[in-house]
Amino acid sequence: SPVIMPTLALLAVWVRIRAGGPVLYRQTRVGWRGCRFEVVKFRTMVADAEARGGPQLADRADDRVVSGLGWMRATRMDELPQVWNVLRGEMSLVGPRPERPEMIAEFEQDVAGYSRRHELPPGVTGFAQINGRYETDPAYKLGYDLQYIVNWSIVLDAQILLRTVWVMLARRV
Repeated sequence: SPVIMPTLALLAVWVRIRAGGPVLYRQTRVGWRGCRFEVVKFRTMVADAEARGGPQLADRADDRVVSGLGWMRATRMDELPQVWNVLRGEMSLVGPRPERPEMIAEFEQDVAGYSRRHELPPGVTGFAQINGRYETDPAYKLGYDLQYIVNWSIVLDAQILLRTVWVMLARRV
């Protein structure tokens, strides 16, 4: 697209300047029907960010975020390379956000029905993302994901996409 490609190129150059290489970060996630795939994101954290404490959820004041790249996380611009995952058919634009296998194993023990999130393809954005934040409790996010699954419509997807733009502009993390 005439807007997405130049935006991705500019963001990639900015990541390269601030964080060095690699510019892209790949991470295993669990998607539709429990299938694993590699999600692609711009790298906004220090290299080997999980070497210290292993897999962990990011929080608002995460000290692993590279200086000058926090705004990319706040505006969700670090997620834009996931357009590639959408083109490959691994994700859709809207749906429950895919999570890491290590986190899912823990969440499924603690939150009844957590695996229902895999009944639809995962999305770059979702109902839980426009209503929650990075540190929002998984059970709370699951509630929104289940509402989305039950009430899915093209109109709901359009509303979520529009609200996603607002979340990005408001930098609501």
